[in-house]
Amino acid sequence: MTRITRRSVLVGAGVTALAMGAGAKGARAAQAGSTAKPPRTAKADVLVLGAGLSGLSSAVTLQEQGLDVQVIEARERIGGRIFTRFDIPGLPEVGGQSFGAGYGRVMDAATRMGLKIYQYSEKRLRTKFELVVNGGLMSAEEWAASPLNTLPDDLRKRMPWEMSGVAMQGRNPLVGSDDWRSDANSVYDVSIHDFLSERNVPEEVIRLGFSLNPYFGTSAHDISAVQYCFNQAWVAGQAEIAPHVYAIEGGNQQLPMRLAEKLKRPVDTGREVVSVATNKDGVEVRCQDGSVYRADRVICSLPYSVVRTIRFDPVLTGNHAIAVATLPYMINTVIFLKVNRPFWEEDGLSPAMWTDGMLGTVAAHRSGPNEDVTALVVNPRGHRAAYLDRLPREEAIRRVIAEIESIRPKARGALECVGYQSWNQDPYSAGDWAVFAPGQIKRFAREIASVHGRVHFCGEHTAVANRGMEGAMESAERVAIEVMTAG
Repeated sequence: MTRITRRSVLVGAGVTALAMGAGAKGARAAQAGSTAKPPRTAKADVLVLGAGLSGLSSAVTLQEQGLDVQVIEARERIGGRIFTRFDIPGLPEVGGQSFGAGYGRVMDAATRMGLKIYQYSEKRLRTKFELVVNGGLMSAEEWAASPLNTLPDDLRKRMPWEMSGVAMQGRNPLVGSDDWRSDANSVYDVSIHDFLSERNVPEEVIRLGFSLNPYFGTSAHDISAVQYCFNQAWVAGQAEIAPHVYAIEGGNQQLPMRLAEKLKRPVDTGREVVSVATNKDGVEVRCQDGSVYRADRVICSLPYSVVRTIRFDPVLTGNHAIAVATLPYMINTVIFLKVNRPFWEEDGLSPAMWTDGMLGTVAAHRSGPNEDVTALVVNPRGHRAAYLDRLPREEAIRRVIAEIESIRPKARGALECVGYQSWNQDPYSAGDWAVFAPGQIKRFAREIASVHGRVHFCGEHTAVANRGMEGAMESAERVAIEVMTAG
């Protein structure tokens, strides 16, 4: 590969980013303790930052084309946000739970890696959600008659979790899931609240559908309508292919782990990147532990919530820099509670709940060898997850269990926390999936993956036609081609 000349002085990416990084790095250093690996120096044709699905897939592709590739990863595990809890009965997924019939790249990769795919939807516990409002259980009949239900008369019998679908019905202007960045659709790059209000959707429908247990952002006011429309069109496209959901036997994390095994160079874990500098010899990447890696090209697969804590020389510029500095990530927490006694058989209700309080949603998890519920999965998102993040971990767990016991007295003494993942507090993700705020798609979506000299970017946040694991794989294809065709 050819070389270009650049200054070697490391320039900060901004006061805010550095301040954010300092706190996170302090926490990471404390976690590392005395088990830190000795620093090392290495040189490769291509250096990939991050051992998630996009980084590993691009690395394998480039290696197959004859390039010498080294992958480095800050965590001590492979997979990034695809994270199977192999230590919990039923092997629950903390991230990357399942994939649809249209995830062609994921299915192909799994098959090539010798992994077995099964129909995950068949193993889900088909059970209704109990409704919890203001800390109390309500039947559908009670909800319809409750003074707390302020929905229009024709919707009073509908449940709160149905409101996002009600609000969006017949109102999605996107033709498909790949035209969301077009100029023609930029007029819809306003908040989903404003988009729906302009179309006479009642305020309470919007609140229940987009602000209580949001899939994007923290409320209907901080998510772009274009992203929500894109997601709806994409999910609909998946369902048109086949109405099934799939997973990998033995855990979805096996896919990135198998990809890593294909690499000639083992993934170098425990290497937290702090700077990326382009100089006359190529690209130099430095890590917190003093390790130094040099390469002709670098692929950065890290989420921008982490990239903005890294120093770049030369600095990122233009709309790409704005994207890195400002793209929000979902505040999402997943809590696994082992069930020592099937308390729902005692109170005659479903174990699953949709709440308007701290818990968010509570799902019954069943991915073990039989029909038994192996755990409850508590999933607070947005403000609710942020609230728990402010508490010491043990206190957060205590409050979650106490809240369930208050709602369901028969659950007292039946629950034990066996897994807790705050993606927002994870220093190597700093949030879960990417969330475009109003106006951001129009401003920088088409420049979000701009090549920065010899540094290339990938990850599901840079995908065009897909999201999730398939989006990660899509971006890996694109970035591998970029590197192979670079001058």
